[in-house]
Formats: sequence, C-alpha cells, structure tokens
Amino acid sequence: MKLAVLGAGVVGVTTAFELAQDGHSVTVFERRQTAAEEASFSPGGLLAPEWTAACAALAWEQANERQHSWWSKLLGKRSPIAHNPGPALLAMACHSLERLSQLSERLMPSFGEQQGLMTVWKDPSGHPVAARLQNLLADFGSKSHLTDAEQARHLEAALNPDTTLAGSLVVPETWSANCRQFVLQLKSHAQQAGCRFRFATEVLGVQQTPGQRGVRVLCSQQEAHSELFDGVVLCTGQATLGLLKPYGLALSLETRVAHAVSGLIREPLDAPSATVHDLQQGITIARTGQWVRAVGPALQASRLPRAEAAFKPLYDSLSNWFPGALRTGVSGAVQEWSGTVTTTPDALPLLGPTSVPDIWINAGHGMHGWLLACGCAKVLADQLSGRPPEIDITPFLAQRSLPAVA
Repeated sequence: MKLAVLGAGVVGVTTAFELAQDGHSVTVFERRQTAAEEASFSPGGLLAPEWTAACAALAWEQANERQHSWWSKLLGKRSPIAHNPGPALLAMACHSLERLSQLSERLMPSFGEQQGLMTVWKDPSGHPVAARLQNLLADFGSKSHLTDAEQARHLEAALNPDTTLAGSLVVPETWSANCRQFVLQLKSHAQQAGCRFRFATEVLGVQQTPGQRGVRVLCSQQEAHSELFDGVVLCTGQATLGLLKPYGLALSLETRVAHAVSGLIREPLDAPSATVHDLQQGITIARTGQWVRAVGPALQASRLPRAEAAFKPLYDSLSNWFPGALRTGVSGAVQEWSGTVTTTPDALPLLGPTSVPDIWINAGHGMHGWLLACGCAKVLADQLSGRPPEIDITPFLAQRSLPAVA
C-alpha cells in the first residue's frame, strides 16, 4: 500500500520504519526541518516498563481516592477511569522494549544507554508513597529496594551531601537512553528501506473524496499538495484533534507542556551515575554521554508558570541534588527546551483505525512516547499488514470508550 505517516517524532519514525519493512511505500510529512524536533527532542530517556506501569497505577489509585472524597462529590467531578491502566501499559512497554532491543542490536551502535533508577525524597511524607510504589513494582515483577539516606549516598556518590535526603527507592533493572539519537539513526535506516521524508512541510488537512477510496494529504509544499494515499497514519500529537475535527471526531486527547534543561557535564564525578527521580517534585535527572538533563512533569495549561519561571524548578533541582554537574557560563553549554505532549484520560495511547476509513492513529503517548514507540509502531504495522498483534490491543483501541477531557 501507499501510506502517509504524519509526524517525524519517535512515534512517527518508528511507525514509518515498520511499515517500510513490511514492503509498503511510505512517505513521512513533518513540519520541522528534521526528525525529533518537538516532544522527542529532549525527553527524560527512561526505559522502565515496570516503573512506568507502577506510577500509572498509583496515579489511578489516587484519582479514585480523590473521586470518593466529599468535596469531589459535591462539585460533581467526572468519574475516574474504571480500569487500572498499569497492566496494559506494562504489556505494551515490555513489547516495545523488546522491539527496541532487536532494532538496536541489528541496526545501530550504542545510543547512550545507562542503567539504574533511584527515586529520592527530602520529606518523610515520601515514605508511604515510595512503599506503595515498591509494592506495585513487585506486583509487576520488578525488584526494588528501599534505602535510608546513608545507603543512597553510598550508591549515588554525587548526591549533594548538604541536601536533605529522607530516603530512596532503587530500581536497578531499568535503562535510560538518548531518544533523539535513536530517532535520527532509525530515520536513516527507514530511508534506506525506501521511506521518503518531506521535511518543512506543514500538513493542512487530510481529505477523503466522496465515492473514492484513499485519503489526500493537503500540505504546504506545492509539489506534494493533495497527494493521494491508500491510508494515513496520524502521529501528530497536538495537531491530531484539528486534523480529525472536520470528520466530527472528538477524541479524548489533552495537550500538556513539558520543560527540560540539558547541559554539558562540568565534572563527571559530580554527575549522576544512574537516573535520579525526585519523587515529590516529579523531576527526573539523567546522564546521557557528556550531557546531564533535568526533565519536569507535563503540566496542564492551567498549572503552567510564567514563561520566565518555567525552567527555574529544573535548575533548582540540578543545583540541589548535583550542584557541580552542570557547566555554566559557556556559550552553548546549556540548552532549554519546552514542548507539548498529548495524553489521554487513562494514560494509554490511541492506536489503530479511526471511524474514518483509511485514517489510522498512533497518538496520545504523553511523556511515554520514547518507551512505547517501538511497540506501538509494531502493533500498528501488524494491523495494517493483516497480522494479529503479539499483545492484546483492546485497551489501546482508538475507538474505545473514554470520558471527555475536562
């Protein structure tokens, strides 16, 4: 089939690669000048299926607790998601990590892997939250152990001795890697497989012709304007809603904004040896080669600070935990990034055919696009090629019942 993939982030590039491997003629449309320029440019890098599933399960439990409080009932808040998303998220993440390992072993050299995750907290109120996470990790088959401050500092010697540390939760069997480096390498392999990339091309719409199969991609480049495809896959994040609006599809997608600070390491012994996550701030600090990166949580628009204050918590976190790691005062040594991500109410991406013929979707991954991309791409390619997917995709179906985003 002749297929179009809209978006060249990690989700779009992995999808295009898998479709090209199946023999389809694939064209990728991307508004930026190259791949991985938006949400895939500077993610935290963590590849930890059990940890991600445990965090999603904990968030689901907390949402249910809030829903049953008297004030929530009084305000008439919408009901939380009925099913715990943790097990489905774990299945897809494990499937994705297996496919990522296959691709990296077969196609490319190392792309900045780093092992281990340490979650830290300053206040004793973090103890019960960490204990619950440890129980959830055990339920999902992952080993972890709680430590006191002294043990944590022994394991992660670069932690600031002057910063209060109440305890840590160590998850050793996790990985962190450079998402953007992987995407750029995989793009080259996709091109070698015959995939075409149209960069600096704004997609204006996807259009069906009455009585005719196929979809036209309406875009800004005159020579590619209104090109007809057998099918279109939307890997477009925030733009997905606008592209599907003419068809009356109101998907449960919410746009959030995340921020990151990346900088050259000044002194290697002062930088983290593993990925460190601040449990109470929701900030993750990771080392990638000669760089150290702090990534904050994706925030709703109503909770966003002013632009000039958005990066302050990230600099504060780096200064608090690893004060000697970041090289400052040198031009180009520090990069600030902000970008949008889309998520769903149940934290599971929308995957598969939409109710509009020949239009497919692979979107709504939230902050987990790097972790889930390879698995979601493989599942979508299986569906388009008529193969049964290797995991249960029911929880991810694009047409599943979801409450509207508030």
